[in-house]
Amino acid sequence: MTPHSISTNNRENALSQYVVIERHPRGLYAKISCPTIGQREAPVIAAEIGEAILNMNLPRGSSLVMDMSNVTMLMSMGLGVCIDVKRQADAAKLKPYLFGTSRALLDLLRMMKIDRQYTIVHGKDELGSILG
Repeated sequence: MTPHSISTNNRENALSQYVVIERHPRGLYAKISCPTIGQREAPVIAAEIGEAILNMNLPRGSSLVMDMSNVTMLMSMGLGVCIDVKRQADAAKLKPYLFGTSRALLDLLRMMKIDRQYTIVHGKDELGSILG
């Protein structure tokens, strides 16, 4: 799994501190870097991932992996980010994946039925095969 360069025009922007996005041969890898996704972080994360989806010109059938391994708490707006990113991925014909979800976070996603919108990835080997 070797990342390629990402060229979004706001990488220097201080607001991009919540998510790090890498382009891989078969898709995008978005690692959420904040422990809580709430009212402040949610719109920034959704906008950053949305911008990357639009600017990367990925072929149909590519993947979008959201790495939630640093996330310990999702507020209601954080749940909204999951739904928004899924819609953006669908519009771009990308297959959405969630990686690194804790047990508590996965239980919350299951309770809200958001887990049905994504394919849940558990191991790094599986992640490597998805992104190339």
